[in-house]
Amino acid sequence: MEIKDRIKSFRRIKASQLIPNSRNWRTHPAAQETALRTILNEIGFAAACLVRDCGDGTYELIDGHLRANIADDAKIPCLISDLTAPEADQVLATFDSITSLAETDQSALNALIESITTESEDLQGLLQNLKSSSLQLPEQESGVDETELLTERFSVLVDCKAEAEQLTLLEYLKSEGYQCRVWIS
Repeated sequence: MEIKDRIKSFRRIKASQLIPNSRNWRTHPAAQETALRTILNEIGFAAACLVRDCGDGTYELIDGHLRANIADDAKIPCLISDLTAPEADQVLATFDSITSLAETDQSALNALIESITTESEDLQGLLQNLKSSSLQLPEQESGVDETELLTERFSVLVDCKAEAEQLTLLEYLKSEGYQCRVWIS
């Protein structure tokens, strides 16, 4: 099987000069932006944004909207494709969707996380969140059994000063036998 290579070049382009795709269907909640900022601050760019050469000297984002938004006026790595607008729509609709079909081997992820050392408290908190079994991805198709949500519940919401404090409190409460979950607003 021969697969076409649609990447025609690599350039570093000012993020503020990239045209956001008007058909982008992804939204980026604050928790995701915080996590991405953390990894960009700690590591930097380790992946390129995917853009479409519009043929008039401009480039339209296909993948990497949040990275470009965070980078603002900085030059960021971009893979330049020769996709047409309709082809870019196909990639935009399927790129993240196909990625989300991957499953998590939690024990392999936990082992990987345990091998990482960092002095960044923010990155430590992010890694601990990824390690938490309460952050499993939702079931595909069949859905998650949420019968327990129909029963009466009594909850306490605690505002924490930082993510690290939230994680410490979460671990303590779980060790005391309380059913807990992370809430980020």
